[in-house]
Amino acid sequence: MTRFLLVLGTLLFLQIGNSQRNCGTMEYLEQQIQENPSIQDNLDNLEIYTRNFVRNNYREQSGGIITIPVIVHVVYQNSDENISDSQINSQIQVLNDDFRRLNADASNTPSDFTGVAADTEIEFCLTQIVRVPTTVNSFGTNNSVKFASSGGSDVINPAGAMNMWVCEIGGGILGYAQFPGGSASTDGIVVDYRYFGTTGTATAPFDLGRTATHEVGHYLNLRHIWGDGGCSVDDFVSDTPTAGGPNYTGSPCTYPGPNSCTPKGKNRNDPDDFDMFQNYMDYSDDVCMNLFTLGQRDRMQAAISASRPGLLTSSCTGSPVEICDNGIDDDGDGQIDCADGDCATDPACNTSPEICNNGIDDDGDGQIDCADGDCATAPNCTGTCDAPTGLSHTRQKGGREGLLSWNAAAGAIDYYVEVYNAGGSLHASGNVSGTSATVGGLTKNAAYTWRVRSNCAGNVTSDWTDGSFNARLNNNLISNEVSAYPNPANQDLVTVNWDLAGETKIGIFETSNDYIQRGKVQIMIRDLNGRIIHNQKDLSDNRSTQLNTAGMNAGIYIIQVMDENGYTASAKLVKL
Repeated sequence: MTRFLLVLGTLLFLQIGNSQRNCGTMEYLEQQIQENPSIQDNLDNLEIYTRNFVRNNYREQSGGIITIPVIVHVVYQNSDENISDSQINSQIQVLNDDFRRLNADASNTPSDFTGVAADTEIEFCLTQIVRVPTTVNSFGTNNSVKFASSGGSDVINPAGAMNMWVCEIGGGILGYAQFPGGSASTDGIVVDYRYFGTTGTATAPFDLGRTATHEVGHYLNLRHIWGDGGCSVDDFVSDTPTAGGPNYTGSPCTYPGPNSCTPKGKNRNDPDDFDMFQNYMDYSDDVCMNLFTLGQRDRMQAAISASRPGLLTSSCTGSPVEICDNGIDDDGDGQIDCADGDCATDPACNTSPEICNNGIDDDGDGQIDCADGDCATAPNCTGTCDAPTGLSHTRQKGGREGLLSWNAAAGAIDYYVEVYNAGGSLHASGNVSGTSATVGGLTKNAAYTWRVRSNCAGNVTSDWTDGSFNARLNNNLISNEVSAYPNPANQDLVTVNWDLAGETKIGIFETSNDYIQRGKVQIMIRDLNGRIIHNQKDLSDNRSTQLNTAGMNAGIYIIQVMDENGYTASAKLVKL
């Protein structure tokens, strides 16, 4: 049931008396994308990487157990919210049991699903607990708990550890998580203090730690088991049966249970007909959850490889460290902040001035000479060295070449550009005298990241400005590869034609005869909020079909055509 296009339609399930699970992740994701549309591009690129990762068995090639360091922020207003160390440790134990399939209730997995139930080969270790008192009654899902300036606690080392915030969320929300591709300053998961761990304040029916298991799944790029849509929408995982919506199954967790998407003519006893309400990514009570699947394992492993590679090499010592300038004795040695020797090199604790132009970081702030603002008036540091802005790209030569562009930066003599493959290896680099660079040798449909910085007088360089692109994409949403007629549509039947540039090249010359058609395509119609209005899968790639728009309201829509390799092109449709 794999689908390869991100679905951001939002379903909000009300929680009555805390008797039903309510996860705020997808609403949070949609809000993030509205505020920063580049997050959608990051997720699209991750889908391409994930597909190749699974297809090429990268997980088997890498091997070994991944251990993720965990930093827990307890943000509390009263003693109930200030949960104990033992409650925190109980949650880490649940994560390890669930992700390694060592959970005692693994024996409750129905025999129909035991063949796909997986040890994800992911473990967790608690490295730090940060306790922060607050005056905030409840934090909601707007990320305020992740910033000290709004009564929360700032993220710590998000590239090398998974941050977990425990607080009063409010609104009946059990937890929410940030998918890969978002801001580092908000990266991690948030769980209400009532649903964290298995002791203390843990409240039935969500008192077995499965809320955090569910949210960590989102953090590692897993979708809800029903794909946050109907039976035509799923979670991009091939071995989880299609579901028409969330299951709120509780004890006694009887199987077989719901059968929300049975295809016409299928045998009622076929396990593919039954919803996998036992999956950690459904909305069942904690007592009914007991498995991830092999497909979900591969998807999480791909997310770590592509979007969270720092977790692969992070240290997992289990020893808390002192956080400088937060007024708390984090490591328990009786000293806080600058009084603690661990903070000796922190900028706020170092009174040594920066000596300009000696090649040494004298004041310990990580910057030397002209790069340090303290040297702004030094003779060799006059002027400014701004970072480039306005990064953009244009596909050329059928996706094999890309034109990277940016705005001129104040003080720049020239620029230095680096381009990386999706796996993180350097593809190309070099100095550029103008405000654009052409990069060749690209793989069609592959994702790339790139960055550029300014080189200024006195060997001063600016900060990097990061960008990303795909060898199949233009900057514009609308392309000339898809068209609709009539448009505006003044009748129910609309003819859609397409001619995708991403079609497979079989020759060495770029002529029309050098390309063959894809096997199947998928056609969707979305409204301007991203919701899917119409969805047809597995259409033959005959480059034309008719769509019935009788049930659509007057307005503007986007038609998207996607081939089997994930190449997508779009056109605007106006319905009268």
